[in-house]
Amino acid sequence: MHNAPDVDDPVRTPAARPGGDGGASVLPELRTLVRDCLDDLDDLVGRYVPEVSALDDYEAVVPPEELRDTARSCFELLLRLIGDLPVPEDLRGVPERLGRRRAHQGVPLERLLQAVRMDFRVLWTAFLERTRPEDLPQLTRGAVRVWEAVEFHTVHVHAAYLDQVAVLAREQERERTALMGRLLSSDGRDQQLVAQAATLLQVNTQSDFAVAVAPPESQQELRRAVIARLAGHSLHLQQQHGMLVLVARLPQGADAPPPAWLDGVACAVGPVARGLARVPDTVRVTEAIAMTMDGGTADGPVTLVDAWMSVAAARLGPIAGMLADSVLSGLDRLSPHERGRLLDTVVAYCESGSVAAVTRELYCHRNTVLNRLSRFTELTGLHPTRPTEAATILFALQCARSRGG
Repeated sequence: MHNAPDVDDPVRTPAARPGGDGGASVLPELRTLVRDCLDDLDDLVGRYVPEVSALDDYEAVVPPEELRDTARSCFELLLRLIGDLPVPEDLRGVPERLGRRRAHQGVPLERLLQAVRMDFRVLWTAFLERTRPEDLPQLTRGAVRVWEAVEFHTVHVHAAYLDQVAVLAREQERERTALMGRLLSSDGRDQQLVAQAATLLQVNTQSDFAVAVAPPESQQELRRAVIARLAGHSLHLQQQHGMLVLVARLPQGADAPPPAWLDGVACAVGPVARGLARVPDTVRVTEAIAMTMDGGTADGPVTLVDAWMSVAAARLGPIAGMLADSVLSGLDRLSPHERGRLLDTVVAYCESGSVAAVTRELYCHRNTVLNRLSRFTELTGLHPTRPTEAATILFALQCARSRGG
């Protein structure tokens, strides 16, 4: 956070100290000019306001009456600083109030600083007009004092602006987090809630969205990927249920997140959410995928296609155990070693569908593979060579793993 320094803080020159003790350094001619201008603040304001109003981003957001009132306060403060005159308490806070107010109004910082530094030209022009030609050398000696007063004012306005921007950013992030938390916990049917979330995310409610969820051990990886690869995309990161949720709008026409987005990040990636209202359901599915990830074993994104068996087994509850027992109980008569060899062969065959591939993977003879497949069928009644029954076998094995069997 940038904290605006107090206007009583000492700086390099007496000119930058409101109410300071540098009166001896103020030229009499300069102090006279200061008093003349204090008596004619309306002239300074009248010169300044049209120039600032002509700047982009200013007239549209700063009401003319407010601009005049602020200009009057600023010029009075600057003149008192230049002339080392007493500064009333209400004027001391002018730079901070100005910086915070313009930040709140959304005036770009470069425009604000440009407007503030115009004070020097307006003041110097007014001083020149009130100075006789023979007194110009004396006035020139006071130019540094005028500039330092304006720069002192500018620095304090700048710091207050940055401080307020940080405050507004935190408030907006809290608002986004709270609203997205409500959306993600909903069923997506509240159209007003969906529209509010779309406004905060600056997206269309009908856009397509990618959803990723990172378990605790890979959350920093996901954050780094977002910073490095998704800069400029409409997205939101949110902590939920101990996991980090990413919701990102997909590029126009994309059917899936580009692989480069999350390459190398161990996270769950859900199906594409077709519309913001579908995001809550997609997040719940993606969280279910993430909960099946065995901490640290994945080396990249895991999709629902990759993890559907694990997700389904976890959701079956007691039915999963019953299915595992129904399919695999015939193997209980085998020794652990024999059971392991049989299951390794069956799984390898179900994954490849090729006896030759299994022989290469397990370093055994073709007849050995066929004998083990037949032995499995004999004990369980299911044929690994039949696709439907192979799916049942693999799912039953996943159910057994899910309950620790």
